[in-house]
Amino acid sequence: MKKEYLTILTNIIGGVESGGQTYGKRKYGAYAGKAANADNEKTCTLGWAQNYGNEGRRLCQMILKADPKAFRTADTAGIEKKLSVDWEATRWNPTAKEKAALIAIITTDAGKKCQDDLFKELMEKYIAEAEAYGVDNIQAQMMWCEVEHLGGSKPVKRIFARAKKPYTPDTVYASLILDQKDTSNDNQVGDKKFESRHQCCVRWIKQYVVDNVDKSGEEGAKMYSRQAVVDLVESWIGKNEADGSYKSIIDIYNSFTGAFPRGTKMAYGWAWCACTWSALAVALKYTAIMPIEISCYYLIERAKQMGVWEENDAHVPKLGEAVLYDWQDNGVGDNTGTPDHVGTVTYVNQAAGYFVVTEGNYSDSVKKRTVSLNGRYIRGFITPKYDSDQAESKPVNTPGKSVSTVAHEVIAGQWGNGEARRKALSASGYDPDAIQKEVNRILNGSAATTTKPQPADQTISKTVKSTCYAREYDKKLAGSYVTTADLYCRNDAGKNKKALCCIPKGTTVHNYGYYNTSNGTKWLYITVTLDGVEYIGFSSISYLKAK
Repeated sequence: MKKEYLTILTNIIGGVESGGQTYGKRKYGAYAGKAANADNEKTCTLGWAQNYGNEGRRLCQMILKADPKAFRTADTAGIEKKLSVDWEATRWNPTAKEKAALIAIITTDAGKKCQDDLFKELMEKYIAEAEAYGVDNIQAQMMWCEVEHLGGSKPVKRIFARAKKPYTPDTVYASLILDQKDTSNDNQVGDKKFESRHQCCVRWIKQYVVDNVDKSGEEGAKMYSRQAVVDLVESWIGKNEADGSYKSIIDIYNSFTGAFPRGTKMAYGWAWCACTWSALAVALKYTAIMPIEISCYYLIERAKQMGVWEENDAHVPKLGEAVLYDWQDNGVGDNTGTPDHVGTVTYVNQAAGYFVVTEGNYSDSVKKRTVSLNGRYIRGFITPKYDSDQAESKPVNTPGKSVSTVAHEVIAGQWGNGEARRKALSASGYDPDAIQKEVNRILNGSAATTTKPQPADQTISKTVKSTCYAREYDKKLAGSYVTTADLYCRNDAGKNKKALCCIPKGTTVHNYGYYNTSNGTKWLYITVTLDGVEYIGFSSISYLKAK
């Protein structure tokens, strides 16, 4: 199998085994104890590829051979003595201390490399078996690998024996779900509990494997997918400077085999937001449509040369585009200043007036930011010429994420609203109340508050103004209003926007006819002074009574 196909297969299997059903993500420190995945499992499972029993033992043997010193340093529980014992036959159930040592061993540098090497070896074995069975196209061979890796050689042959020919991801999937009709066994490879992982595999295989025949020395027609860009950048979320994981992004960029822009490779100590965008292009081999650079300024220049620069701040972006920022934007007219930062658009909610950007080097990490359409600080957009506009944000309803991560997804609107959101969170194993508490902290925790009665005329010591500005005007709305409840003044229209302050009930505020709209509700662009500080931002008209 070509190296590029093996990379795709690694990203697929890693995504469904330990990556939270996120393409390209995998957890090297994954560990499952005895019977954690299935009742018939007699011992533990190790690593991102879920190496069970003696396969996990073999992984440890490989690590010991590759780097004895690193293995023995990490082995604080006598694991080396266990390598000569059959883990499955003895039903070895590691203690807490042994578990910690196993995780330490498999997450050493040698451990990570050996995990990848063992997976490659297994895939080559599965591919050979598939070819011997008569499966001769890449997409179907990848489905063979998915099924055999999950269930073994007997189940994969059973599934393919009843699949319609010619074999495709869809015909194999259709055969898999027939297992759900057999109620005598609830642990077959096609049962309901495995359905979502198979769906991910089918979708990713069809998306990333363009040339379905492994032609030696030939390249298939290249397709450029927005979805591939979105999936890859979201698989990098969490990479950061603190643990050094961000370096893998730098390494991808530096692996580029063409001429580096301005003849310059990337260094670890430099700002890496533009490098993150560029690494996406390098990793996916999309440099023909995506400009690459390690400087935001020169990234715009290259985008202009390629004819993919959008100067208009009010442009409604599509997934897979880049947005450039200028933190010195004064909010007046179209911003043409020097860019400071860049990120990849991964979610757009035009009705609510915002989009979500996944950025490298955002507080030294890969993180998400919510940006208002036509908002302040937007410098412009890079709009690569993808083959299609079809793309969607990755499914968020997967378990195992941090409360903070899920809270930011809720703020971005990716879990829905109201009771539907609570049900979706609960179904994925999250506490809706805990998530809402974190949402409130993020949005409202830094808002200025006061309990003092506010005089109508008071001296203004400073002004705090929203970074977003009003886009609509109605002269009839201009005037003074009284708050009918304690009311947040936010950075833009919508409950999911950052609060500047909390205005006490009964306070007079002023509007000059300007407003924005969110989900059909007008949010007036108001001014109010609290304890000598003037706040200018957006408050819902639903809680404002005209005087």
